[in-house]
Amino acid sequence: MDYVKLYNVDEKNVFKEIHYDEFMDMFDSFQSGLVLLGGAWCKNAQLIVPELNKIAKENNVSVIYNYDLKYLNDFGQQGDLRTGTSLDHRMEYFNICQKTGIESEKTVGNTMMPRIPSPTLIAIRNGSTQEYMTFKYVDDEHQDKQNLTEEELADFKEKVLKLIEESKIDDRFLL
Repeated sequence: MDYVKLYNVDEKNVFKEIHYDEFMDMFDSFQSGLVLLGGAWCKNAQLIVPELNKIAKENNVSVIYNYDLKYLNDFGQQGDLRTGTSLDHRMEYFNICQKTGIESEKTVGNTMMPRIPSPTLIAIRNGSTQEYMTFKYVDDEHQDKQNLTEEELADFKEKVLKLIEESKIDDRFLL
């Protein structure tokens, strides 16, 4: 994914696109880090990614993994994992819900699983979700908002710093 072009961040940004297997492996192999669920198709992600990049760099975060809930099917059409029609997509989504522990008041109609909002930032430590936060600054996807207000930015920064702290490796039990 071209983060420079899609999100207007610098060439040395902290984002690394991961795929489903890599995301699940973070839990199975007791990894730690931050994972952003969402993609450039989301207006809220467009707003936060440049700020998230700055905050991460200021706090020595070398990578934020990005898993996009949307995909291209065999016909080149975009699909959404949250409403996937194939059993494989439903199972992947179920596994993501189970591993992350994300809960939502909204459910996916055909599966009754929680609808994971985009963007959601997850703090994973030693293979376990410590905390996650969803960021919604644009209510209408047709609204064209260019920047966060000072108040929104301060709130965003506070939440991201908390997630960074929650994702730090707990090495007390490592051999």
